[in-house]
Amino acid sequence: MLALFDLDGTVLDTSAAHAYAAGAALRGRGLPFDPAFVRRFLVAQDGAAAGLPEALFLSVWQDMQPLYAEALPSVRPFPGAPETLHALAKAGHRLGVVTSKQRWAVELELRQTRLAEAFEVVVCRDDTTQHKPNPQPLLLAQARLGLGGGAYLGDQDTDVLAARAAGMLPIGAGWGWSGGDALRAAGALLVLEEFPALRAALERLSDTPSGLEAAE
Repeated sequence: MLALFDLDGTVLDTSAAHAYAAGAALRGRGLPFDPAFVRRFLVAQDGAAAGLPEALFLSVWQDMQPLYAEALPSVRPFPGAPETLHALAKAGHRLGVVTSKQRWAVELELRQTRLAEAFEVVVCRDDTTQHKPNPQPLLLAQARLGLGGGAYLGDQDTDVLAARAAGMLPIGAGWGWSGGDALRAAGALLVLEEFPALRAALERLSDTPSGLEAAE
């Protein structure tokens, strides 16, 4: 079975690195950097969602890049993620990453956490002109593997919406940024509370007829 994964908040805990980089970048521009605003900024898809002019929103993200690189040693896989991913690959599942993060950071993180070998395909922000919730990144990963359908595990509503639009089974990572209630509201087929539960979930879904409508 094809299984694609979001990265931040799903496979990797990058919260400390992002909080450090965003806080420092916002502070450097004289903007609020209390935890609530930092979180709002980090999950925003654009300036409007963050409450900032678009140009300022983008420039703060640019400021964050070298700061995030400084904090990379704090990035860790979520508990059970490495063992689960390697077991899934060994069992014959086709695995890939689809993330809105830039490739330089993704490649560093996957090497640092020794997860690079678990994934056959990695689609980053650099690879597409449209980004989640648009399904283009997921469709590109499917095309590169020559497969359709499958499941996508993510921690935000945009992950769920992108999965549904790509005809994939949307699975929510309840341990990530958004939480289970928001993922269910967005249309997640099921929400997991720990990474190792994914193995049983994929085995169960593999036994159902293909297609999102059939699974529902």
